[in-house]
Amino acid sequence: MATDLTTTISLHRFVDELMAGLLPRAVSRKSIIINQIDRDIEVSSDENLLAFVLWNLLDRTVDCTQSECIHIESVRMDEGTMIRVRNAGVYFYRSCADCFRQVQDAAEKIGGTLSIDYSRDTNTTIALTLQNRAA
Repeated sequence: MATDLTTTISLHRFVDELMAGLLPRAVSRKSIIINQIDRDIEVSSDENLLAFVLWNLLDRTVDCTQSECIHIESVRMDEGTMIRVRNAGVYFYRSCADCFRQVQDAAEKIGGTLSIDYSRDTNTTIALTLQNRAA
């Protein structure tokens, strides 16, 4: 169920603002974060819940990543927008298990779903898919 506090958010700028607080810790872990979100993408969402979901995913990613390039990218689909965090570190899933339910609940409140794709060879990719809202 979607919340009533929806606003239109420039996704690239929103991710930039979230990343700013994480960059010092990423650098200390010899990692970098690259925002590859399409600058034209806007989403309608509850800003606070979206920030909670993305912050938790990015924060955990930085904690689980050492000497990596973390990519945050967007994928437009007919039914919505996917935000992917690639190279989240091989231990992301284990470290996120304690908070995943709360983050998943927040994602569902804004009409989104979370998925985690783990591969021994390619690290971990986390995806938040936000469904288009009917006008």
